[in-house]
Amino acid sequence: MSDSSDVQADRSVRPGDRVFHGLVAGVLVAVSVGSLWPADVASMPSTFSVPSKDGHTICMLRRMTGMPCPTCGVTRSFRAMGNGAWAEAVGFHPLGPLYAAMLLVVLVRSAGVAVGGREWLNGVARVLVWMLPFVGLATVLVYVVQMTWFFGDGTGTAAWQASPLAQLWQAVSG
Repeated sequence: MSDSSDVQADRSVRPGDRVFHGLVAGVLVAVSVGSLWPADVASMPSTFSVPSKDGHTICMLRRMTGMPCPTCGVTRSFRAMGNGAWAEAVGFHPLGPLYAAMLLVVLVRSAGVAVGGREWLNGVARVLVWMLPFVGLATVLVYVVQMTWFFGDGTGTAAWQASPLAQLWQAVSG
């Protein structure tokens, strides 16, 4: 039979793991602060990527392919949640609140490991890992619905044909 000091020693993490978890927590705090930074949310479109002041999108995937990425709208969704506008958050991206909840759990767990030097919330972390395939599938399904809904009239094909990646592909394939 072991005493409680053996159990506590088993739950301690290596110094390198503490640094890693500290970096993860720091990045998530930066993303959170960035998504809540003051901006004119009213001028942001409710679907797909936000154009910059010169009319070009800030999304690299959209710049290269003419198509929005599967997570387009998540940052705006986080911002709306930060302002308490939950319906607006779901309008920006239907899975935004789920992503935010998952990131919050990772942030809290990583901060706890970095500061305390001990593993904790391992059961919750395991649930998150098991959820990832389902969240990935849900993300793809939402994307397919959005692409069908918003680009079913052929504008998606036109956007792709005008994109730099399509033009490169056409030039290479001849």
